[in-house]
Amino acid sequence: MARISPHTLERVYNILAEREYIRSRAGQLSQPSSEQAFYSVRNSVKHVLDNRYRNIYAYDRTAVIVDGKYLNANVITDGKGGLWIAAQAPTPRTFDTFFQALYSGAASGNKSKHVILLTKRDHVMEFLPIKPIKQERYEDMSTDMKELLLGQTDPTTLLHYHFDSWPDHGVPEGKAVQALSKLIDEVEQRRQSLNCEVWVHCSAGVGRTGTFIALSSLRRPGKALNNSPLPPLPGDLAQDPVAATVDTIRECRAILVQTPEQLELIYKMQ
Repeated sequence: MARISPHTLERVYNILAEREYIRSRAGQLSQPSSEQAFYSVRNSVKHVLDNRYRNIYAYDRTAVIVDGKYLNANVITDGKGGLWIAAQAPTPRTFDTFFQALYSGAASGNKSKHVILLTKRDHVMEFLPIKPIKQERYEDMSTDMKELLLGQTDPTTLLHYHFDSWPDHGVPEGKAVQALSKLIDEVEQRRQSLNCEVWVHCSAGVGRTGTFIALSSLRRPGKALNNSPLPPLPGDLAQDPVAATVDTIRECRAILVQTPEQLELIYKMQ
């Protein structure tokens, strides 16, 4: 596990936060510009009642659209082949849209026979039945896994992982870190073997969700890179895989990796 000094951690966190502030301001510009279009959240703001939080928006550019319906979810890419969907926990107003997105392959544009979902929500819908197939407990990953069928005609198999050792106001510690590491590997192996979408959400879909995605990306070969209207990171941070990865995935959804503690966890686990 890599170590980072408190001073360096604070510097990296603050530089990344400054860049997030620039993105946020650009997305709120009243006059059209390339930066405003790149970071626009106008559709998300318009659907305020469909958002779990009033300060967590989905970029229009990378948003998941389900048959014209809004969902607070974004497609996350890292410039080296990684793709995940980061989402807020669905509200009662958006449950059906959320599961319709899983069923239809709306995020990638390709309906798959399998979808991986990291969450802890169960929901029974009127128009898209969910049928439990099996449930297993993986103690070494501190995870419950359910296999579910979505839909009756041409059903999609949903592999639902619930990691239960991440505290609401903190980060995994001790054995929970090893369990999270094993879960990251498990999900990536399943994704490769099934060639399917991976959806990740916590409550807001930014902190724990972003940390999981960043850790997953860092295990893929290559350098994280996304097109951006922002200037490059400072030279030393541009060569720092953790800083570059967090900055890259934030081009797809704001505030991914929310706290200094989450950033420090990524450094420790990379």
